[in-house]
Amino acid sequence: MGYDLYREGDYEGEQDYFRWNVWGFPPVRYLGELYGWQPMGTKLDAWFDDDGKEYPEQLDVGYSTNDGQIVCAEDANNWAIALERALVDLESKPVVDFDSKSNRIDDAYMKNREQIHNPSAPHHKEALHGEFNTVEEQNRLKRFIVFLKDGAFNIY
Repeated sequence: MGYDLYREGDYEGEQDYFRWNVWGFPPVRYLGELYGWQPMGTKLDAWFDDDGKEYPEQLDVGYSTNDGQIVCAEDANNWAIALERALVDLESKPVVDFDSKSNRIDDAYMKNREQIHNPSAPHHKEALHGEFNTVEEQNRLKRFIVFLKDGAFNIY
């Protein structure tokens, strides 16, 4: 499972798609918030299922589901600005070798996840920085910033 971010309709920017896995999307949201992004909320347009049943527009669906909710251009740009601030901070710190990072989901990993998901945790900022402390992860963050600056998108 993951988060597929798409732009629908006629689009002329650099990127019309970006993907985060289930482990990567929450930290990039929290990192934006840590550096000043104030999420504006999302909306889900009205739609009809295959049987013709209508589902009304929903406001403030959130960012954590894959319902096709829309992140507006202003919100995306504000998120990008916050991530640019984060990147300045991240790039001022030593990087680690990507291959040296463990990919095991063990007790230490889960403890770190608790720090990431809890903004009041004592090591929240350090845990988030640890998610973006390699050249590869910082380059991915830069690509995501470009994606965000290109405007509104849907989360699937």
